[in-house]
Amino acid sequence: MADDKQVSLSQLKLVLMITTTVYSFSSMSNAFYLMGYGAIPWYVIAAIVFFIPYTFIVSELSSAYKDQGGGIYSWLKSSQSEKSAFIATFLWYSSYILWMTSVFMKLWIPFSIFMFGQDQTQLQTTVLGLSIRQFIGILAVLAVIIMTKLVNLGFRQVSRMMLLGGTLVLSLFAIALIGNSYLLIHNGGEMAQPLKKGLALVSSPNPNYGGILGNLAFFTFGITAFGGLDTVASMVDQVKNAKRRFPIAILIGTVLIVFNYLVGIMLWGSSVQWEAVLSGDRIHLGNAMYVLMENLGYQVALALGCSGTKATLIANLVLRYTGFALFFTYLGLLSSIIYVPLKSLLRGTPKEYWSPQIRYQNQSGIHVNAMWIQCLFVSGFILLVSFGGKYVHDLYTQLTLMTNISRSIPYFLVAYSFPFFKKNKQDDSAFCVLKTKRSYYWATWSVGSSIVVSIFFTILQPWVKRDYATVFFLMIGPIFFTIMAWLLQKYLSKKQLAFLKR
Repeated sequence: MADDKQVSLSQLKLVLMITTTVYSFSSMSNAFYLMGYGAIPWYVIAAIVFFIPYTFIVSELSSAYKDQGGGIYSWLKSSQSEKSAFIATFLWYSSYILWMTSVFMKLWIPFSIFMFGQDQTQLQTTVLGLSIRQFIGILAVLAVIIMTKLVNLGFRQVSRMMLLGGTLVLSLFAIALIGNSYLLIHNGGEMAQPLKKGLALVSSPNPNYGGILGNLAFFTFGITAFGGLDTVASMVDQVKNAKRRFPIAILIGTVLIVFNYLVGIMLWGSSVQWEAVLSGDRIHLGNAMYVLMENLGYQVALALGCSGTKATLIANLVLRYTGFALFFTYLGLLSSIIYVPLKSLLRGTPKEYWSPQIRYQNQSGIHVNAMWIQCLFVSGFILLVSFGGKYVHDLYTQLTLMTNISRSIPYFLVAYSFPFFKKNKQDDSAFCVLKTKRSYYWATWSVGSSIVVSIFFTILQPWVKRDYATVFFLMIGPIFFTIMAWLLQKYLSKKQLAFLKR
């Protein structure tokens, strides 16, 4: 679309959008639950070998292709082949479709906590004659329809949703930072979870993540926590004056993201004694963040001299606010993943691939017909999972496993293609961080190696536990989706050739 479809955003708003697209408050909290202070070294390693070099790569690519809306497709097509660009983008898009389905169904957990002070989505009861899972499925479909309608209003609306969600998630970080800092000062510098002369940095209080294998498996979690930069970078064509402003915002956001993760994990030890609060079967990755925030509210209230009853009330208010903030954070995240992957697929690929009805854009530059087709597909998948019984639910779980590794392959290809991009780079005025051959080969090797290692431990963990079904679906996923993408690209190429011969 023309430049009049671009949105002028301040540098601060750009940084906020980038930071909150990548930074996950729940990942920070879950890291402490899984590893305690032992998460910090692995997050540092993941930042050094994956996130920082990948940030350098994406900042240069987003500057060089600031006027192209194809995202990953545009990046790869210029340095690889059209076929490999399509396959990578299709893998990327497919993984987001399944993730979108999952997030829409999880959306009602924080909403339930905000409204009722507890997660009622797991109750064995009925609502209007429907089971809880079926009722949540219907609510999720309504959310898909409403979010699609909002996104169809244009990128300005998407950016507003992202900024709202980003502001709220940073407010959670601020509450955790202030509350834990106050407790640290109030307790004379004593941590609730002892550091034990630094030994806690190389061990985990969680028995499931003890030993060498458990620590190495956490490396995958650390890599995942830094994912999502490609999504926000694919919006660069929608932002005015993005050639230098956008990559600079990416670099500033990188510093804030790493800071938030490392400081946040460390400070949780000010309010939480791991064995007392996080051990036991009732705590898991789905609720650990809420347990930590509720406990923080309770401990701060006691430190301020409140009675047990008032402390419980304050803890419940903090818990409800966490649910409120996470609900709108999910909405902001969904607005971007509804919009960006589909936009990249349609605007990056040749226009002859798609019918005029699919490519049609409204006055806001949104492919509205394609958006509603995506809405129908996601809604149908949600209803199938919600009403389909055990076998359909197991199929959904298997499909999710199949996309776990598939999602990381496009990152690997972007890193692999970067030296080719540098050699063929034509715009010398584009933003550049990695200026020497050694530096950009280091970035490529570091990102690529970290992804390979992450994939290896993703497979190794269930293999050691003899969960061979999970291993099978993890490994078959990339093969299955690559074949699908190859066949689709072959069909669309023939369609394009027939069109050009007319």
